[in-house]
Amino acid sequence: MGLKRREFLQQAGRVLAAIGISEAGWLRLGSRYLEALAQPTARKLALLVGVDQYPDSPLHGCVTDVELQRELLVYRFGFAPSDILTLTDAGATRDNIETAFVTHLREQAKPGDVVVFHFSGCGSRVSFGDSPGKMQNSLVPANDVVPLLENRSVNDILEETVLQLVRSLATENAIAILDTSHTYPGFLKNGNFRIRSRPRPTIGQPSLAELTFVEGLQAGKNNRSAIALLSAAANSQIAGEQEWNGFTAGLFTYALTQSLWLATPASSFSVSFSRAAGTVEQIAGLSQQPQIRPDNLTTAPALNFATSLMLNSAAADGAVTAVEDGGKTVQLWLGGLSAGVLECCEGSVFAMDEKEGDSLEDSNYTSRLLLRSRTGLSAKAQILDKLDRTKGQLTAGDLVREEIRVLPRNIGLTVALDSGLERIERVDATSAFATVPQVSAVGSEQPADFRFGRVSETIVAQTPAAYEPALYQGRYGLFSVSQMLIPDTQGDGGEAVKVAVQRLIPQLKALQAGKLLRLTVNETSSRLKVRAVLATLAPQARVMVQRESVRASGDYRLEPLSAPSEKSSNLGILSLPIGSRIQYRLYNESDRPVYAAVFSSDTAGRLLAMNYQAESDAGAMSMAIAPGDNLSVPAAGALGLAVSGAVGLAETFIIVSENSFDRTLAAIAAEMQQTRDTLPVMLLNPLNVARAVLEDLHVASIPGVQKLGISTDDLALDVNVWATLSFVYRVV
Repeated sequence: MGLKRREFLQQAGRVLAAIGISEAGWLRLGSRYLEALAQPTARKLALLVGVDQYPDSPLHGCVTDVELQRELLVYRFGFAPSDILTLTDAGATRDNIETAFVTHLREQAKPGDVVVFHFSGCGSRVSFGDSPGKMQNSLVPANDVVPLLENRSVNDILEETVLQLVRSLATENAIAILDTSHTYPGFLKNGNFRIRSRPRPTIGQPSLAELTFVEGLQAGKNNRSAIALLSAAANSQIAGEQEWNGFTAGLFTYALTQSLWLATPASSFSVSFSRAAGTVEQIAGLSQQPQIRPDNLTTAPALNFATSLMLNSAAADGAVTAVEDGGKTVQLWLGGLSAGVLECCEGSVFAMDEKEGDSLEDSNYTSRLLLRSRTGLSAKAQILDKLDRTKGQLTAGDLVREEIRVLPRNIGLTVALDSGLERIERVDATSAFATVPQVSAVGSEQPADFRFGRVSETIVAQTPAAYEPALYQGRYGLFSVSQMLIPDTQGDGGEAVKVAVQRLIPQLKALQAGKLLRLTVNETSSRLKVRAVLATLAPQARVMVQRESVRASGDYRLEPLSAPSEKSSNLGILSLPIGSRIQYRLYNESDRPVYAAVFSSDTAGRLLAMNYQAESDAGAMSMAIAPGDNLSVPAAGALGLAVSGAVGLAETFIIVSENSFDRTLAAIAAEMQQTRDTLPVMLLNPLNVARAVLEDLHVASIPGVQKLGISTDDLALDVNVWATLSFVYRVV
């Protein structure tokens, strides 16, 4: 299981102490939860609610959220399908939801059982007639009612009702997850995101039936003094859903379930939730920041709840849901893959996860699955080799992990044209982007990597303080899918659309290069045992965050927190002030020499080579790192790298391979104009360099790919020979 129980609890206690929870308190609570869930009689119950079909504000990803949660609970955490009740669309009325909670959860749950309640749909706020200023969060059921002047009652479920229902359970191992938002900003969409809040400024009042129901709960016996509520965003923020290639889902639900697919028995929920919150923030920016919202200012219930879910099994990318064609093909659910990898995964190879006492090297045991087709999160795969019949056959519920990642050689960039552009502007933009290799323009409603539009059409309230939106009115620029202006992409006022697109080509290439490198991130699937930390050297020497190849090490190490004053930011992306000096340290904990290529993408998307060449530097890209050895970038003894540039997100990729980066070094050398001893190197043609990195990883993977008998014209990357660790931080 990795860490022993007390060691794990002690480490978690030190983490929680930084956010105001004593180690002794955590140890007591954690021990109780672990002991309760260790009981073989513990039952796991769930009520999952998703509403897409609202009369005046239809959503598209809430029913998918229910499916995401259900598959996670069944295949990853051992819930019996019969113990999961789902209510979707027309069935998710206020009466049905509250009745189901009472009959399915409250009346069945016993001490020590695990209970999950999930809601995806619109949220709102309701007022109380006697106290117009008193507002409370609410959930909007399928039978939504429009408040009228003569009758302002609505069918909403009060958030207080949910809290009281969870408190009324006989078990303390319970949690409520709400993927909704309660503030209507005045528009239905924010960039590529549809907002999950009721689109009406009129404030309703709770119905008499709802008030009577919650009063009855308050009068009953409450067994819990504190509960934990996971919410998709803070009260004043918006929660969104996004369309990916083949499916739509809530940003928060997709990120959270994906993170939990990749959790291990030694994981702490603080790590899993932080990863999910960071993923959401990386996509949506500061407009949506997931929260753990306990009602007595302690996060212990949520963290302890997660400990109760962690099973004695390795992280997984998905599971077998059905075996077909007489055992020749299988259906897969790939909830653990990132959206980018999922989009490219046809032709990839997965392996059935190892079971206790068996080795992955035992080819008679481990079955390899060649993915042939995908629809959304479901896929069909061909079984490449047979299991030893004496050890059993592949069956539904078996976990699978990535083994060979196949990526097309022609991965491009998609840019959505903002709906605020005039028709002629869209025509000119489409024509201009068509001349840029591997960059395509699509409509504003379609999935995209970035958006193109006029700065004056953006939601300026979300623009970082470093920008003055008035200075850029009438200019064209690139935006994130959450409508955040990408630094240094705004042009001069009055320029033509085609001129603007031509001006953006260098940055588009840099952003495409970043996309390619991001597709190599595999810390949860790599079998190469390496670890890296991001540390500050000034103004204070401190290890800020750690990444490692999870499968190779067997567990997550808890990530050290940043300064205690940054408590809230620890649930998302690390923030580093401009002027801080940082350093990366890579540790080779494998049994073989490795090579490392370190690249950083700044807030504007420009790509820098951090360890290209310095003949006297043992950490140079061309130098092997011996087993047990380590390297620092910048080199040990140096002052570190100064955090600079515009406010926004920066990302560093530490790419480690068994083979040297010959093609990458040649691609960088081909464009070098300045002295090679100046680090970091700003890449003039980053796309060529990123492609060279992929080719180097492909060449390193050839022996493993050939061993499996796989033949492809695409890039095939073997998780046994490379690891890419990603560090994302916000420059503030």
